[in-house]
Amino acid sequence: MYNRAGERVRLPNDFKERERYALRERRMERLRLALIILAIVLSGILVRYVFVMSNLEVKRILERQRAERYTLQLETPKMKGFNVKGEKVWEIGAESVSIDETRNIVTFLKTTATFYDEGEESLSASVGRLEYNRDTRNMELMEGIEMRTVDDVDVLTSRVVWLDYYQRFIFPEGAKLVTDEGNYIKSDYMQSDKKLDHLEAVGHVFVWVSEMKDMTLIEKHELTREDVDLKEFKNVTIVAEKLLYDRKKQVMLATSRLYPKAFRVMSPLGEEVKIEDYQPEPSQLFFKKKEVEIFANHLEVHIDEKWARAKGDIEGKILPSKEDPDEDKALRVMRRERTWFTTDDVEYYWGEDYVRTYAPTTIVQNERMAKAHEITYFGKYRETGVPGTQRAMFIEGGIQMWQKSGEWMFEEELLEEVKEEELKKMFREQSDISADRMVVFLNRNDFHASGGVVTRQENRTIRADEILYTDGDKKFIANGNAHFVDKEGQEFYGQQIIYFSETEDIEVNGASTATIKIPDKYRDDVDRALSRIEGKKKSEAEEEEEPVPAEMETPEAEESAPPDESEGQAVVVGR
Repeated sequence: MYNRAGERVRLPNDFKERERYALRERRMERLRLALIILAIVLSGILVRYVFVMSNLEVKRILERQRAERYTLQLETPKMKGFNVKGEKVWEIGAESVSIDETRNIVTFLKTTATFYDEGEESLSASVGRLEYNRDTRNMELMEGIEMRTVDDVDVLTSRVVWLDYYQRFIFPEGAKLVTDEGNYIKSDYMQSDKKLDHLEAVGHVFVWVSEMKDMTLIEKHELTREDVDLKEFKNVTIVAEKLLYDRKKQVMLATSRLYPKAFRVMSPLGEEVKIEDYQPEPSQLFFKKKEVEIFANHLEVHIDEKWARAKGDIEGKILPSKEDPDEDKALRVMRRERTWFTTDDVEYYWGEDYVRTYAPTTIVQNERMAKAHEITYFGKYRETGVPGTQRAMFIEGGIQMWQKSGEWMFEEELLEEVKEEELKKMFREQSDISADRMVVFLNRNDFHASGGVVTRQENRTIRADEILYTDGDKKFIANGNAHFVDKEGQEFYGQQIIYFSETEDIEVNGASTATIKIPDKYRDDVDRALSRIEGKKKSEAEEEEEPVPAEMETPEAEESAPPDESEGQAVVVGR
């Protein structure tokens, strides 16, 4: 027989001896089981003790921190709070004070509360009723609240909660902040620091900036670290579901539930402030600045950098704007028209007059339309070799541009120097152009298209690797694999085709074939030249034959003149 240690054991021969041995084994087994159970129980008790003591220690630490945070002075009917540096943080005064010992609440009636930042007054409030919780040191203001910051911002609200540990205001029933200049921000829920420098707003957020005149306020809060043009902040509107504004960082974020990466607003207690509780139906945000109006799902504004970016299902329009007498006449005309645009991602540097889209974009104006993968507008572009700045557009990827008619250019006298009727007819026709890239200089109405360029009108089509147009001399240049064809059968193939509007000439360089329609005004000259050539050939042939009496001669030139129905067609091969 073997014991538990695996050792061989000899059993006693005597029966009673074996029985005593078995009894001892059973007792030892029970003892071991009891010791195991006791060890488990003691371990549980020890873990529980450590857990409880840890919680108690944490509570003691927090209480000690809270106790050290403020020194309170209660001088009925006044109370003051000081931080560990001895700086006054807030002061409460009232006509009467009552204490609820059960809830440990101090109630102040007809109260004045003043809040301080680094020892200086930041905000004051007159309130009918103020409740102070001596356990949490939080306050609740209600009944006839009048709040005003030292920056002359009025806070209109029906209820305010002051969370003392976090040094933040909560406006659970919404608030409206109004400046003396008439600018304001309002929402269904709002929270902020005690200086109102950092705001978080939820539910029907509305921001209105009528104008900004107070340079002292801007400089005090470092609203911008650059020279400020206050006209840039005039007539600005923002409507959103949620908004963050940090005056120190000069950043504003506005968003909606329609944006997949919308930020969350968390209360100081760590709970999410849900937009559904304040604004059940989702809606896009709206931004308006001067003549620009935009609907989008998300907006980010950096005031210091004069930069904004909108994302998500963007639909916007540019309203007619005031004309600048220094601008090109064509650009002044364009400003009179309302422009619509759609994209999914656009940024705007208003200090540099720079706009760029990062997604497929469509622009529509009256009877004109343009589509592309990306569009960049430079209001202050510096072109190499050209003095001053230019207004230029850089259009890239899958370009489609269409114009129903160019009649408006004649109505606005933009093409009054064009005299040739065929050219006038061409400008009046419906036209479209497709390309991979295009640059348009708005000041002088020039453009350069490249990458599989195709231009179409009712009566003609031009294809080339690139096409340039200069409005000053009304000259078109098609470079690389150029091909021109019109409905009358006139056709050119060459490496370069140039049309000169002043001389009404077409120059084809590196041509392989061409079918040319001779202009009417040159047809008589060509006919006479052909007649002379034919007449000369006849004369040479007649010299070899018998003379013919003069009265029998017939004008060979007239007989050989091409008939009218030929329309002066000629084929030129291998120029």
